[in-house]
Order: sequence, then structure tokens, then C-alpha cells
Amino acid sequence: MSRRRKLVYISSVAVPHQVVFANALQNHFDATFWFYESPDRTRGSWWRVDLGQHCKVLDRVLFREAGPFEARYLALGLDAELDRADPDIVMLGGFSIPSNYLAYRWARRRGKKTVVFCEHSRNARGVLRKRSLAWRLLHWLYRDVDLVMVSAEDAVLQYRDEFGFGERVVAGRYAADIDAYFDHPLRSQKTAYTYLFANRMTEIYNPIAAIEIFASVRESHPGSRLVMNAMGELAGKCRARISELGISDDVEFLSEIKAWADLHRVYARCDILLLPASFSNGNYTILEAAASGMGLVISDRVLGIGKMIEDGKNGFNCEPTHEKFVSRIERYIAEPELFKSHSGANRELAIHFSATGTAKFFSDTLGKCLPI
Repeated sequence: MSRRRKLVYISSVAVPHQVVFANALQNHFDATFWFYESPDRTRGSWWRVDLGQHCKVLDRVLFREAGPFEARYLALGLDAELDRADPDIVMLGGFSIPSNYLAYRWARRRGKKTVVFCEHSRNARGVLRKRSLAWRLLHWLYRDVDLVMVSAEDAVLQYRDEFGFGERVVAGRYAADIDAYFDHPLRSQKTAYTYLFANRMTEIYNPIAAIEIFASVRESHPGSRLVMNAMGELAGKCRARISELGISDDVEFLSEIKAWADLHRVYARCDILLLPASFSNGNYTILEAAASGMGLVISDRVLGIGKMIEDGKNGFNCEPTHEKFVSRIERYIAEPELFKSHSGANRELAIHFSATGTAKFFSDTLGKCLPI
């Protein structure tokens, strides 16, 4: 039996998906995940999970915030950590983190394989970046990287052609912690349904639109309920709009979740996911709802996973306008058999994005692209 290659994956935040993925990768690699910080600052303490023996948060990390969910990290003593681990493959979550570049340089000096895992690169307005001076510099700094793995098929062109990494770019994917969701019962006809807005109340996810869409549905179908994520900078505006529309008694905020393991139970009691986003690189909430068997009404501005939802085939995917979202919701109400047909297709799709399915995908991809 050949030796499993040692892999160190350095990522920003110790989110549960990555911890579950690290455990699943043990079937293919001697894998260790290192994180720059715990999820408390950006996601909340309920995202914290037992890191187990294959994951750790690095000590002595300096950082500055670069956005609501982004930071620039500098881990002191990283070279010494890598010397002790002596991995065959160093995988890095993103190009623009100073410590990731230091880890890349360590790997180059020692003849190790390097992989950078990244999403679309966009500016603050959500516009795809071109090959600017900054990206020319990053390309030069990482000119000898062995592989660039992007989070979805539709990001390949940007890194391959626009940023100039060429044939070293491959499509990858994130792993989702969704095993428990597959045990949820199929949704069936009801006199009124429960709708879920699972994303943060932030501008790109368009929570005000979700509230107004729900209000229209509730007017036609009394008894309807909306369950909403309680976090985000638009929380005050959302609560005010709910009050203006007179629907406070029909909206529940998810402020009582105490542990990550409780999250799947929220999906189990909801029927239809609403995501009228003006932009998103991709979304775990879609996978979670798909694995749970929920109906899906999502914006056509959602990339990655969003592009796997075909309008009318395994959910509804349309422009994020009030009228189009309401019309798609009414389809589920008028044709409840769609829950069964959509969930059958979506559960088959989602299983490949589970931690186990993604671990095998990584093993196959790295084995092909980075042969021993």
C-alpha cells in the first residue's frame, strides 16, 4: 500500500464545513487544516465546532479586516510550523493573504507542490476584476504555482485567461456539511408554507426584497411563515420593513441557535428557500436546502451552485424581481408535486458536494494534476 501524501490546507476561518471536510480527506491524504482564526468574529460563536485532531487555529496571527468576511493575515512562525509538518502538498485559501504567500515560498524552497484555492475575484460592486496591476503582481508572485483550483466552473475563465494562469487552472468545489439533511422528510401539500431566508441580512442577498415577496404571498395565503437569519448590517432596516408591512407575527428570526449541529433542524421545518440575491459567488444555503428536500426559488445572479438550479426543472431560477419570485412560489403552491420531483433531482446533485463526495473529487483531481 502506497504512503498517503501529506497535505496542509491553510484557510482563513475554522468553519464547520472545512472541519468536516478535513476529516473526510483522511481517506485519501494525511491531511491537516490550519486556520487563521475561529468563526466568532465573522459568523458567531454557534459556528464553533470541535476541531478534532486534524484541524487547528494557528497561534500568533496578526490580521486586519478587509471587508465583512475578509481579512489579511500574517501568522508568525509559520515557516517553523511547516518545517515540523513537512507536507508534500501545501494548499492555500486565496492569493492575497500575506501568510499564504509566505507558505507558498516555503513550499517552493523545499520542492513541495502548491495549490491555491479561490473564488471569482470581484470588486466591492460585485464586478469581475480584470488583469489589473494588482493581479499582474499576484501572477508574478505566484508564477510557479502548480495548480489553481477555483470554486466553480464559471470561475475558470477568469483565472485561466484573464489572470494568465493558463492550463494550471481547474474547477473545484467547496465541501458542504449536509449529511444530516438527507434524512429530512419530503415536503408535501399544505394549506400554507414556511419560507426560509437563510443568508445574512446584507445588501447582496437582498433581504428587504425577500420580506416584500413573502408579504405578498402571505396576503394571498394566510398562515404563511417566514424564517430569517438574524445577523447582518441590514437587520434594523429589515425589522422596520416587517413592522411597516404588518407581518411581525408571521416572521421568526433565527436568534436562538446555540450550536452548528442544530442548524439542519431549521431547514427540516421549512418548505421553500428564498434567495433573491443581487449577487453571490455561490451559496451553501442552496446545497443545504437541496439536500433537505425543500423547494428552491433563487436569483439568476447566484453563481457557482446557483447555476445548477434550472428554472422549472429542479427548482426555480429567475431574475430577482418581486413579480417573478412570487410567480415561482405560486407554482409550488399550485403544483405541490413539484416538491417531490425537484427534491429527487436535487438530492442526487447535492450528494456529490457532501464532504465524502468532495474528498474523493479532490483526491482524483490532485492525483491527476499533481502526480507523484
